[in-house]
Amino acid sequence: MFPQTLGDFIRKKRVESLQLQSEVARIIGVSEDTITNWETNRFVPQINLYPAIFLYLGYYPFTHETETIGGKVKQLRNCLGLPYEAAGEIFAVYATTVRGWELNKNHPTARKRLLIQARFDSLPDFLKNKTTQYERTEKIHITLADVLQ
Repeated sequence: MFPQTLGDFIRKKRVESLQLQSEVARIIGVSEDTITNWETNRFVPQINLYPAIFLYLGYYPFTHETETIGGKVKQLRNCLGLPYEAAGEIFAVYATTVRGWELNKNHPTARKRLLIQARFDSLPDFLKNKTTQYERTEKIHITLADVLQ
């Protein structure tokens, strides 16, 4: 089964790495109960914890598009752990404007697009990885198949 939620991705990585929930909690900076709640999908991580989670995972787990400026804004906001309000402050716009950009309902000015693109380009490569969940899983199956032969 493919991981669907951030909690699923965390659990998958933890199990594959043979780590305890307490170890992952220490790495991310939360309690063991928090990891349990995420992995069982009782709760979802707050966006301010996304950077630590992505660092733990070693990749950006979401598969939304990043070709449009809206997709880039969403990925940038997630990677920096910014709620809409904080992203709005960075780009000197309202939080609802940032949300509109992400939904491609409205578009930033040319100047703001340049700022967004520059910030997006400054993300570490592992956070700009466009590999989908399916491709990651296929690579794992191919690797396992190669080993078994």
